[in-house]
Amino acid sequence: MNTRNIFTKLSIAIALVALAATGAIWEVRRVRATSPPEPDRFGMVGITHGQTMRLNIVNLQPPPDNDKQVPPPCRVVLSFRDAAGQPFRNSDGQIIRREMELQAGESAFLDLNGDMFGGPSTNADTTGPARVQLRPFVRVLRQPPEPDRNIPPPCFPTAEVFDNTTLRTTFVVPGVSNGIIIHD
Repeated sequence: MNTRNIFTKLSIAIALVALAATGAIWEVRRVRATSPPEPDRFGMVGITHGQTMRLNIVNLQPPPDNDKQVPPPCRVVLSFRDAAGQPFRNSDGQIIRREMELQAGESAFLDLNGDMFGGPSTNADTTGPARVQLRPFVRVLRQPPEPDRNIPPPCFPTAEVFDNTTLRTTFVVPGVSNGIIIHD
């Protein structure tokens, strides 16, 4: 009987360890929702001659079925800001920006070509190409109403830098524009 009692206790201990290990693995694999960053949160990014920064925006709300009501569009402004927070301007002095309304499922972009910026180099030696530091900027003017505040808004921005010659993407920066709502 003593052997049977030890075997029972050992079996219970192994079962408890297996249960704890399963719970730990389950907890590690579980996806957790996090609070999205504040609106318009992109960091500074540098581009140089031969590169273009593309600011993308997409309305992730799915297009409605034929029998459902069409959701209102997401109205946004895309632009770029310098280190002082001022809008970038083209050679004519016009602000580089694009305002649009995106219906459910639609997307748009705004490009800033590094080749349009000349001037002195910011490198220690003046033989290198000029590098422009900028920040992609997205302003949501009107966003479709959200049925549940735990669901992120449908308009989602990303910024990418690509090579002008090969068109290969160098990197992509995700952003979130989730709540600057300016009523018309």
